[in-house]
Formats: sequence, C-alpha cells, structure tokens
Amino acid sequence: MEIIKNRRLLQAPIPVKDISTEEIENITKILTTEIIKHGGIGLSANQLGLDVRACIINVIGPDPLVLINPRIVERSTDTIAYVEQCLSDEKSMKKPVKTVRHKTVAVECDNLGRVEFAPTYPEGRNWKTSEEFFSDTGLLECVCVQHEIDHLDGILMTDSSRKYSATVIAPKKYGRNERVMLKLPSGETEFMKYKKALPMLKYGCEIL
Repeated sequence: MEIIKNRRLLQAPIPVKDISTEEIENITKILTTEIIKHGGIGLSANQLGLDVRACIINVIGPDPLVLINPRIVERSTDTIAYVEQCLSDEKSMKKPVKTVRHKTVAVECDNLGRVEFAPTYPEGRNWKTSEEFFSDTGLLECVCVQHEIDHLDGILMTDSSRKYSATVIAPKKYGRNERVMLKLPSGETEFMKYKKALPMLKYGCEIL
C-alpha cells in the first residue's frame, strides 16, 4: 500500500466506531506489514487510505503497539519542544519539523484499555544533555503516539497548533543555575546552565 501524502486527504478526522475482532486482526496485520515496508516508528491507518481509527507505534520492543480507536484522555500541562518526521511529508524526512508536545499522555483504546506514555527518566529528574533527551525512548514513544493520534484527528505536525514557534510556549523565567536546552546556529542542541546560555542568545542561539 502507498502512503497518502495529500494534505487535504489527511485532514479528515476518523471517528470512533465499532470494530469487530476479525477486523482488528486484519488491521493489525496490515499496519504491522506496512510499517516494516515503509520504515518509521509510527503509522496511522488513514495514512494508508483506510477509514478506520487505528495506528501502530514501534518504538519500544519487542513488539509494536497497535491501538484501536485510540483517544487521548489525559495530557500533562508540561510540554517539550521536539523534532519530528512524517512518512506523509517528504520534506520532513530531510529536514525534521520542530513541534511542541505534551510530556506525558494517557490513551484509551478498545483493544488495550488505558495506556500511559511518559519519559523513561524518573519523575523529577531532568535530562542533563541533549543526547540523553533524544535517546529517551519513553519520551520518543510519547511523542510518537501523539503524532499518530493527531493523524486520526485530522491534525498535521505542521499545523499551527502543533508546530513550534516562539509564541507557542509561554515565556519562562529561569534560575541562573537551571539547566536549559540551547539550540546552536548549526542546529545542534546542548544542555547548559541558564547563566551560560544567556549571553549566547545574541549570537543566534535559541533556548528550547
């Protein structure tokens, strides 16, 4: 099956509807086959042109998660800036899109019940480096499930409600020794204390 890349076709929300056990088995086979075929860590059924509210998440093994009629029922107030790619957006495969996502979410689905997605790092502990941040598979899985459920809701990562901008996140006051993620002009990121990051802002750096 081919990946849908027409934005207009992807902007139609897929409603919750009854799905039989046989249909669940069939859509599970299709999604599992197609994510292996196309690669990536997540895929929604409507990206394949299927009118069914289902998606697959393949971040933390051994087996991928197939979610049937998933709905996000809880979201953290804390958000993070992330970078994402999408199989339906060829440009993003070369240049990832910066997004804003909730740090934790809880999802209800017909086949698995309630599933909670959150960073792997213990609550209260912050990432010390950008390498730790982007290697946190729990956080990546949390971002991925939000991305795929957005697809099912007709929302794209490039929509204004998802794409990162300086006005999306409310200004925050930082303590001098608080660690922040700094984006360098090269596009690389680095964690450092706010007092060290502050003078670098005038050289084109940005606090994420």
